[in-house]
Amino acid sequence: MAKGAQLITHKGKEIYFVNYSGIKNNDEFLDVINSTNEFRKGLMAKGEKDLLMLVDVSETFIFGEVFTRLKESGKLTKPLLKKEAIVGVTGSRKILLQTANAFTSLKFKVFSTVEEAKDWLVAD
Repeated sequence: MAKGAQLITHKGKEIYFVNYSGIKNNDEFLDVINSTNEFRKGLMAKGEKDLLMLVDVSETFIFGEVFTRLKESGKLTKPLLKKEAIVGVTGSRKILLQTANAFTSLKFKVFSTVEEAKDWLVAD
C-alpha cells in the first residue's frame, strides 16, 4: 500500500489506515506525517468521528523530530477515534509506544499483522 493515510474497507467497515511501514529516514517520515496531517484535516472538516484507526510502523526507524511530530499528530487525531490499532511494534519500540500513548492519550492495541488488527477494529 502507498505510504500515508487513506480510508480502506474491511468487512464492510471503514478504517483510517496510516502506513509508515518501511520508512528509514527522517525526511521521508516527516513528508509522510505532513501528508497524513492534511488527510486528517480533511476528515475533521467533514465532521468525521468514531473512526477505526490502524497504523503500520513495520520496519521503520523513528528518531528525534519524527517522534515529536508523531506525538503532535496523535493529539490532533484523538478526537476523531473510536479504536486504535498498531502493527510493527516490537522490543524497545513498545517503550516508545507507551510514551506516545501517555503524551497523546491514544490507547493503541498492538498486533502482529495488519489482518489481525483490521479484524479486531471491525469487531463489535
